[in-house]
Amino acid sequence: MTPHSLAFYMDVVASGTVLGANPTDSPDRVTEMLGSDFAENSPDDHSMWRDYGMAEFFWIRETPDHPWEGHHFTLQVHRLSYWGGSIVNRAIRDRYGRFDRHLRFDKLERLLGKHGVPLEDAPDVNAPTFTRHWQPASQVSVMVFRAHEEWRQRRRGDDRIGDVYTIQSSVSAEGVARDRERYGRQDSRELSGRSSSEP
Repeated sequence: MTPHSLAFYMDVVASGTVLGANPTDSPDRVTEMLGSDFAENSPDDHSMWRDYGMAEFFWIRETPDHPWEGHHFTLQVHRLSYWGGSIVNRAIRDRYGRFDRHLRFDKLERLLGKHGVPLEDAPDVNAPTFTRHWQPASQVSVMVFRAHEEWRQRRRGDDRIGDVYTIQSSVSAEGVARDRERYGRQDSRELSGRSSSEP
């Protein structure tokens, strides 16, 4: 992993933005920051998302007469294991350089901690296959792949245990509190200890 791409992930987790684009920004504002190379998906009149490769931004609106309101963004980090750095939006690559196929959570967490951006464990319905980690100030969550399903055969390009799967914003304190009530507290070290480690 190059230091430049690590800097990108750290910037996203610390700021809750992608190149300065907020999850609440309008479609025009996000395009201004990330460029016009995207695939647009609109399953109905009330929701839309734009796929910028690794980054996806989502909007909702009450009616077709209302403006789009930003809802959240997701970095689909797991796509790198299949497609490599070419899946990353050009504006991001121009600023941060080359991207490796895997982002190791332990390395990201350690670097964030050194820069005063701690992550809390947060429960998730997908445990123990995934663990979720949350940055309260930026309201960003990091989903980490922890275990392969027994029925699934491994394929080249599959995610490795300990890889970051997605990074998402915004995840509110209220949402995390609801998940803690529903699923209980999550100790990611205990969950990941049950899974075999991979390099």
